[in-house]
Amino acid sequence: MRGATLDIFVFRRAGTKAVAGRLLLLDDCPAMKEIERSAAARPEAKVAWVRPAVAALEGYAPGEQPMAGSRVIKLNTNENPYPPSPAVKPAIEAELDRLQLYPPPDAAELRATAGRIFGVDPEGIVVGNGSDELLVLLLRTFVEPGAGVAWPVPTYSLYPTLAAVQGAVVREVPFPKNFNLPAGLNSVEAALLIVCNPNAPSGTAVTTAPLCELARVRRDAVLVIDEAYADFADENALELVGAEPNVVVLRTLSKSYSLAGLRVGFALTTPAMARELHKVRDSYNVDRLAQAGACAALEDQATFRHNRDRIRATRSRLREQLLMRGFEVEPSHANFVLARKPARSLEGLVAELRCDGILVRWFASLPDALRITVGTDDEIDALLAALDRRASG
Repeated sequence: MRGATLDIFVFRRAGTKAVAGRLLLLDDCPAMKEIERSAAARPEAKVAWVRPAVAALEGYAPGEQPMAGSRVIKLNTNENPYPPSPAVKPAIEAELDRLQLYPPPDAAELRATAGRIFGVDPEGIVVGNGSDELLVLLLRTFVEPGAGVAWPVPTYSLYPTLAAVQGAVVREVPFPKNFNLPAGLNSVEAALLIVCNPNAPSGTAVTTAPLCELARVRRDAVLVIDEAYADFADENALELVGAEPNVVVLRTLSKSYSLAGLRVGFALTTPAMARELHKVRDSYNVDRLAQAGACAALEDQATFRHNRDRIRATRSRLREQLLMRGFEVEPSHANFVLARKPARSLEGLVAELRCDGILVRWFASLPDALRITVGTDDEIDALLAALDRRASG
């Protein structure tokens, strides 16, 4: 385990049935442990010229991505288990003969399509290389070094890393037990507030009304509503875009549109705010293929809705089954659930699942919890069967 998270690489035992064509026998667990011990023993080289703020960072640990050709039940990084719109591939192929040309720097066609789908002014849209790049642009634009940034915790663990690179002062405000919006956000000293909604890793969500109230109370700050998972929820904050001048809503195509491999995100705000964000954006930050694929995916709302609805149905079944097995699981509004057994560390269970061929995610800051991505029904059946074997063994 390194850093704040442990990503579970699971190795399938011989003789166990493959699931949905995505599972393959890999190296055994003892071999993997030896690889990890060898990697941990290697000394880290120090670089003298690095900024102190960067040298002090541990860096963000993204979810484990198996090597090409490896197949496991992958429930650790909140990817969509279903393929994107069939229109995406031909749209990308149509651009292959133009790769010698830079992509449209302002992503005008994609912004027009996104504006129509989201119901917002395209002039208020900034397209990014995933919503993570847009978080960087927001920090560059609105947060001076030494200024405060704040968000409720626990939440997306990339936020502190991005803030530290900018030289911002992080002020975390704990969620109450019911995961309502913390009252402390009304007064915390910060130039930028970020609310991940639905929240990761809890999967909980707050309604739009308190977010609107927060935006009005905090006219001294920019309120960023990170809606990476909003398409899986019953409510979103798009109505605040343009209506509240200090609100920026972030969206991504990685989750609900099955385009994590293309890295396309949107900042939705006022045209005036968008103009300032464009000043600090790289000229060609979203490549030609990503723009074409994103347009095609957005235009195919039927495929989007079909995949979203399948995930929501499986999510309900997964929560029900986990509750029957003694886990505490808050109702989720995302494409994952947080399964907890209070006062008991689940690190050991995660390590046991590791030898059963299933990747899930464990956080050192939430030792009694597993975050489980909603996979296909077959994948969830395999997870539940593995939990049952472990419980009976």
